[in-house]
Amino acid sequence: MSEREKPRREATLNQLTLGGGGAEVTARRRAEAGPALPQAYTNRYEIKYLVAARDLAKVRHAFEGLLEGDANNGDNGGYFNHSIYFDSPHYRYYTEKHEGQLARVKPRLRFYRATAYAPPSAIYLELKGRYDRIVAKRRTRLDMATAEALLRGNDPAAAMAHNGDAVAKEFTYLAHRFNLQPCVTVLYHREAFFSALYKSLRVTFDSGLLCSLATEPLNPLESYQQGLPNGETVLEVKYNDQIPKILLTRLNTLGLQQRTFSKFAVSLERCFDQFRSRRFRASRFA
Repeated sequence: MSEREKPRREATLNQLTLGGGGAEVTARRRAEAGPALPQAYTNRYEIKYLVAARDLAKVRHAFEGLLEGDANNGDNGGYFNHSIYFDSPHYRYYTEKHEGQLARVKPRLRFYRATAYAPPSAIYLELKGRYDRIVAKRRTRLDMATAEALLRGNDPAAAMAHNGDAVAKEFTYLAHRFNLQPCVTVLYHREAFFSALYKSLRVTFDSGLLCSLATEPLNPLESYQQGLPNGETVLEVKYNDQIPKILLTRLNTLGLQQRTFSKFAVSLERCFDQFRSRRFRASRFA
């Protein structure tokens, strides 16, 4: 971004903040833009690639000497992200993604697991906001009882009465305004890497993407289907301000093409037959 462009971009980002202007202005901004992008993350970017199984070893080799495995990878070389996304009965957030709106948000519960069916090591309620290419993820930690209450459709304000932080309040507002309910589960194996030289750089390999319209804390295996039937791996590169030139050079040498890719949207589309016939039923628990 040139110096001439920066003031215009920063002014646009300021429109996403929710403070000032009274209750009516705040409510309108919430409805139009979702959560604010915290200033600390206004220059955080994320680019994605789909890597065919035949090319995966070559891509891994290209990153040797530049990246180190994250401590969260565990004994099996990675961990599992188990995400349950929320949307309105008319699929507001899916539509915003499909139409390419610049400002949008994805509310979700995320369970971190050592294996696909291990007890979660942590549970978070997350609001992933985006303005164009700029991303920001805010989250608050939950216990299992609170996560189950949200998945059952309980009143978020009551379920999170003990949690007074901004993320809980923001989700409660959005849930009430748009009648949010859990809509799709996404499960995949993640390997995460960082660079000792480029502190803000994070690279992840997400493989074995599964999706389901079942939205319980632990779905039966038979409820899932393949999110990427050709077995591709999603390569994500996250960085602040500018991508390191050495990494960009290696990506270009590999011939990889950037992709606009949403696990949330792809998973809903893959489940389309069920997605069309099941208009948001509450999660069922024994």
